[in-house]
Amino acid sequence: MSLKKKAIAVVGAAALASATLLSVNAASAATTTFTTPVAPIKGAVKGGTVTILAQGDFEHLDPARNYVGGTLDFYRLFTRTLTQYRTVNGKTDLVPDVAADLGTTKDGGKTWTFKLRTNLKYEDGNKITCADMKYGVMRSYNDDILDGGPTYAKDFLANPTDYKGAYTEPGKDLPSVICSPKGDAITFKLAIPVPYFPYVTTFGAFSPIQKAKDTKQNYELRPISSGPYKIESYSRGKELVLVRNSQWDPKTDPVRWNYPDEYHVIMGADQNVIEQSLISDSGNAKTSVSFDTNIITNLSKVLNVAKYKDRLFNFDSAYNRYYAINVDTVKDLNVRKAIQCAVDFKSILLAAGGTSAGSYANSTIPKSIKAAYRNFNVCGRDVSKKPEAQIDQAKAFLAKATNPKTTLRLAYRDRGVEPLRAAALEQSLKAAGFTVIMDKYPSSDFYAPAAKRGAANEPDIIQTSWAFDWAAASGIVYALFDARTMTPEDAKSNQSRGDFADLQKLFAKADTSATAAQEKILGDIEQSLIVDKAAHVSVYFETSHYMAGSKVGGLQVDGGYSTLSVLGAYVKK
Repeated sequence: MSLKKKAIAVVGAAALASATLLSVNAASAATTTFTTPVAPIKGAVKGGTVTILAQGDFEHLDPARNYVGGTLDFYRLFTRTLTQYRTVNGKTDLVPDVAADLGTTKDGGKTWTFKLRTNLKYEDGNKITCADMKYGVMRSYNDDILDGGPTYAKDFLANPTDYKGAYTEPGKDLPSVICSPKGDAITFKLAIPVPYFPYVTTFGAFSPIQKAKDTKQNYELRPISSGPYKIESYSRGKELVLVRNSQWDPKTDPVRWNYPDEYHVIMGADQNVIEQSLISDSGNAKTSVSFDTNIITNLSKVLNVAKYKDRLFNFDSAYNRYYAINVDTVKDLNVRKAIQCAVDFKSILLAAGGTSAGSYANSTIPKSIKAAYRNFNVCGRDVSKKPEAQIDQAKAFLAKATNPKTTLRLAYRDRGVEPLRAAALEQSLKAAGFTVIMDKYPSSDFYAPAAKRGAANEPDIIQTSWAFDWAAASGIVYALFDARTMTPEDAKSNQSRGDFADLQKLFAKADTSATAAQEKILGDIEQSLIVDKAAHVSVYFETSHYMAGSKVGGLQVDGGYSTLSVLGAYVKK
């Protein structure tokens, strides 16, 4: 996934080359409040159509099911959440969205109360109510039907009545979410103190949903808008068209603009076609952009070339590209260590575009999160200095296995350079003595199927990625490695399926620790999971290179979601 502060100005492409990761102090979230509307972008004009070129469809548009960074940014055009991120000139703030403040807590983060804006409407003219906010949370408990999304609401909220979801128990209440008598405030009672809870409420489980308009798993085909645009048409795998929502009031919104008349998302082109189209800057490409396609194949043609400088956005991304080793299916520790040793960081990064596409990483935690990052070795090597596969060591570990598993299923998406990266891993695994079954998933239907436990053809290795949900180890390690997020059928974001008693004790300790101590514990957990349990291999942090047409203005790199955001896009006259 991922994630991801006052007067607005456009961030120019050239200025973003040295952009750094979002750094926030979660404990102080409630002290910051921005309730004024977002300021106009200098030079922006209304009108026209911005086209978004995409290789595939969105995995999900239902707010409760969305957990992909590019979509988390994009769906803000028609989905408002309790709180949200606002990025200006490379600086990102947390701001109230449906909420009127960033929440208050009087008991160290175990109970949070947010004031609500009382003058918001959906596209159908109905008022957005506190009851709708509560229902949005309640339906997210039915993650058996609404799969794919983050589980923070279910994980953090107290549940004394063992509430199971709005669909499973339609007549039952979730008592830990309380609306004030006037409906102008919402309170959340948590099972443990969560000082960073206002960051959690940026996710779609904390968006308003009208119970009468909820079509369950079909809701994502036509979510009801609370933002500046609404869905006019959506043809799965082909095209999505957004038009203005006349019920949205810009005076109530500290996050969003509404410059284009329409946004058109055109799906189905491959990596090179999108790259060539944007580089050519002819016809509709002049008003086009892509947020799911880095310039990779043709990067040498445009990088550091003057004529592309103003429309090529280069920045260090929060996205870590990694492999999860499924401990449900690869039970022998020595086999998992053999896989780790066989990973050739160098060939995988080369398949992704080389050193211009990213930098080697031993950890999913970026170095900027200093309290949690650990500089440990993987298969006895400093991967930044020795990225090549350690084939002899891989063979030695495989020979020691008491429960050898030499045939492995590798799951990967059919998108961009991901098949090339998977092929690079396949070759090094074969060299170590493994047989590899390559399982290519559709680009728009990957994360949830790959997480199904006990499924036919369940993958042994999952090629996947992550960007922090907020800039702390708590925004990484809980989601990726805490067994409590899983069910017997669904690993959620814990693609390695790890459930280790010693690490779960550390998670329980982290739950009740102060922020600094918690970050250290979470860093220890990740190191142990990689070094001792061999359930995970981080390979590199991505360097992004996005391109836009010459007639698109207002684009900026979003610090909340680490993508090139179209939130402030406009068509130049």
